[in-house]
Amino acid sequence: MSTVRMRFPAQALEELRKDDPATPVTLNMIRTLIRRGIIPSVKVGRGRLINYDELLHYLEHPTEIKPEQAHGIRRVDERAGA
Repeated sequence: MSTVRMRFPAQALEELRKDDPATPVTLNMIRTLIRRGIIPSVKVGRGRLINYDELLHYLEHPTEIKPEQAHGIRRVDERAGA
């Protein structure tokens, strides 16, 4: 049985930096991935936990996971065919 490595975003970034000190990944990027639903998360108290291995998988294969569709109103270019 494999162990699931759940981490808060800051902990995930800290662990990532241990393996790759020059990583361009930021805490904001991880939080954006969570907010967009690209990296699943579990609400715990006032924070969110992510599966660290899911984060690594996304970073290794970013095109395999489709980002969540945008919701709400989108801007329409007024110059585009009237």
